[in-house]
Amino acid sequence: MPTITDWLMVAITIVYVVATIAIFVTNKKSEKAAYAQLDESKRQYEDKKRLEIMPYIQFEETNSKTNLGYYFVLDGGDKLQGQYVLSLRMKNIGNGTAKDISFIYKWDNFSKSHDHGAFIIQALSSGESQLFKADFAYSTNLKESRSVCFVFKYRDLLNNAYSQRLDIKFDCANNLTLRLTDLITSSPLLLTEENNNA
Repeated sequence: MPTITDWLMVAITIVYVVATIAIFVTNKKSEKAAYAQLDESKRQYEDKKRLEIMPYIQFEETNSKTNLGYYFVLDGGDKLQGQYVLSLRMKNIGNGTAKDISFIYKWDNFSKSHDHGAFIIQALSSGESQLFKADFAYSTNLKESRSVCFVFKYRDLLNNAYSQRLDIKFDCANNLTLRLTDLITSSPLLLTEENNNA
């Protein structure tokens, strides 16, 4: 027959086992929190490093002339007799080099698009600028404004992928000529694997 001492030993053993399990669970939670904190510190470090070398491409209209460029259709009209030549300066105002530059052209108020692949300017180091021209053909019976868009994709030196939009808007000065009204460059957007493949 168990004595009080035996029951006391059983109770002490149970308390010891419960305390050991509680310590184990607490240690596991602490370990998980430490790993999460380590992962967050690593992510912040990688993000800081990426931002330090992130390219940022700016586009502006210029009067300088160049033969380097592309021919684009502005709308789906039959009589593409009009022509608007837009000279652009493409400048990297970011801290790092942009490489592997490619682009997609969207026209006819974004109803059509074409992936042109590699751009004629393949890389821009920080502070570097290059000129190119966009030669737009349009039908001479335009009666409304027209918007086009270039979606540029490029990589930094750590192979992070970015996307930037250049939105251009034209208004009809009359039935025969166009007038540039807007030239808007978006901020760089970091592409993840999911939206890079979309």
